[in-house]
Amino acid sequence: MKVEVEKASFFGLQEDHLRLSDPRNTICSLDRLSNSTHIVAIIPLNGCGTQIEEDEDNLIFKNEITSTDDAPNTLITRKHLVEARFYCQYTKRGNVTVSFSAHRKNIRVWEKGFGTFTYQFEFYQDDQFGAMFDPNSYPLEFDIGNRIYMQIDASSSINDTVMFVESCRAAPYDNPNYQPTYSIIENG
Repeated sequence: MKVEVEKASFFGLQEDHLRLSDPRNTICSLDRLSNSTHIVAIIPLNGCGTQIEEDEDNLIFKNEITSTDDAPNTLITRKHLVEARFYCQYTKRGNVTVSFSAHRKNIRVWEKGFGTFTYQFEFYQDDQFGAMFDPNSYPLEFDIGNRIYMQIDASSSINDTVMFVESCRAAPYDNPNYQPTYSIIENG
């Protein structure tokens, strides 16, 4: 969350007498980003005393700026009490769109102890696996929750050999070591 408040609205107070709900971490210090005219803070949603509430439609993250005295054990203070509450609200439901290009030419893979083999990965229009999507229609778009029909064909020139795909992972980049990956097939 980012909050900006005009210093003039805190009549007679300096920012070193103001704090967030939990100022123990240096990232929670109000004088870190403030300037001559505004008190500025960038507050993590899970820090600086931020509280989370929710209703049926929203997640609500709340915090506040309050005044503090230099001497915490002082019984009487002449400083004004300030409570400036603020919050950020996020809807729980929304639409997400992600696209990627999955169609490519056959890939040859070599691993020590396994030899060389080729696999082909295709997307099909329905569960009959009769009509594959035209490669010119890539990238394909699917709504979240819709079923996707994919087929992986692993082939080898070694006689009397049966192959299967033990694992398959998707990644946003063409790098087998990229993290995180998203598992499509695990343990066959």
